[in-house]
Amino acid sequence: MAKFDFESLKNDYYSLLKKISVRKGVNELNTYLEKHGLFKAPASTKYHLCTEGGLVFHSVNVAKLAIELKKILLTDISDESVILCALFHDCHKVTDGFSNTTYIKNESNDSEKQPYLWNKNQFSFSGAHKSLLIISHFVELTCDEMQAIAYHDGPYVQAWEDIASDPYPLTFLIHFADLWSTWVIEKGKDKIIFNKKFLEDSL
Repeated sequence: MAKFDFESLKNDYYSLLKKISVRKGVNELNTYLEKHGLFKAPASTKYHLCTEGGLVFHSVNVAKLAIELKKILLTDISDESVILCALFHDCHKVTDGFSNTTYIKNESNDSEKQPYLWNKNQFSFSGAHKSLLIISHFVELTCDEMQAIAYHDGPYVQAWEDIASDPYPLTFLIHFADLWSTWVIEKGKDKIIFNKKFLEDSL
């Protein structure tokens, strides 16, 4: 699991937030998420950055990468849209929108295998769509932004079939930034060069 400096991480988060703070409702959205434990939330129960601060670390990684991809692949869309979608795509992992924490610490004997548990008292609804509901309560979103948030998990979830015939470019961009951040950057694979040859390994 990738390690991070928490103070540096918060600085990165606020730096990205500042770039979109002129958007109506963004500051209120951030205040709401911070109130409900944004900086303490993990990114998962046991699979993906299952540690305090894991969610913000992931969100910052996705936003940074998405901005770089946007410069090459999607120049017509604003930085604001990209950062907004990337930074808050997983905000449902903070709360369900009804003041219920999404993940609770596992105090049982198997906590090393699964540091957090899914809060069974929270609103039962699709995670990505829950993020969309929370964000849209504060920020007026475009169609591109709405789809990118709701379907950022891409074809890895069944809901993808809803838009399989017409996914928007921003949706692909956020999905790939999310995917690459999760499986490459946050696993440290971006620091490793796999250049061994088969014959050399066989000798």
